[in-house]
Order: sequence, then structure tokens, then C-alpha cells
Amino acid sequence: MTAAASAPLDSTHNQQTFDTCIALTLQMIAAIEFSPTLPGTQPTREMILEFAGQVERNAQDIALMSSRASEDVHQQGTEIYTQLCAARNEPLQVAYHALHSAAFLGLGGGLTTATMLATVSVALRILANQHGRLTH
Repeated sequence: MTAAASAPLDSTHNQQTFDTCIALTLQMIAAIEFSPTLPGTQPTREMILEFAGQVERNAQDIALMSSRASEDVHQQGTEIYTQLCAARNEPLQVAYHALHSAAFLGLGGGLTTATMLATVSVALRILANQHGRLTH
């Protein structure tokens, strides 16, 4: 994304980057969920953690473009994660729920979208720490 306080949220480049982020994040979550039961390469703990960092970077970029750069999207994502986990109990479900919310809100959702992506990042980190203990 072109992350600057003056960057338009609705630019074609930013929209395409956001759509790519959503699609790749969905693929990562699905790989975590289904790779234990399907042949192929299972994402490593390190790969998941690196990916979580990129999702969080995108969340911070969206906050910046929404003129909310000073907001701690990681902390807000952690708080939302805790709330969703209380209702859903599974990091995988929280990741899907938060990603669906971010996709629905789009770039126009600004800080709320950024917070949902940060929530996905938190869930991915939790899943990475559960690496090897996941079951479908």
C-alpha cells in the first residue's frame, strides 16, 4: 500500500493491495486449518509469524492512511482478539471472523479495518505458537 497520511484510501493501487492482503491472508489461514489433513507443505511456525508481521504492517498502514497513525492497532487487535476468543474459543475461528470483517469493511473502514487485520495478526501468532498441535 502507499502508506502516507495523505494517501487516498480509495486509490486503485491501495485497493488492489488491500484485496491481495485479504486473499493471501485467507490462503494462510486455510493452509493452517487444512494442511494437517491434506498432502503438501504445512506452513512453518516461522512462516506464520513472518506473515503475521506483514498483516500487522498492513493494518498500521491503513490506520496511517485513515489519519489515525497514532493509534495502537496491535493493542486494539489484541483486545478484540480477547473478546472474540471469549465467544468463539478458537484462534482459527477468530482469525476467520476478523478477516471477514476486514474484507467487508474494506479500506473505507479505516481504523476499524486496521483493527480487524491486527486481530488476524494476533490470531496468527497464537496459531504459530500452537504449531504442531493443530487438528482439523
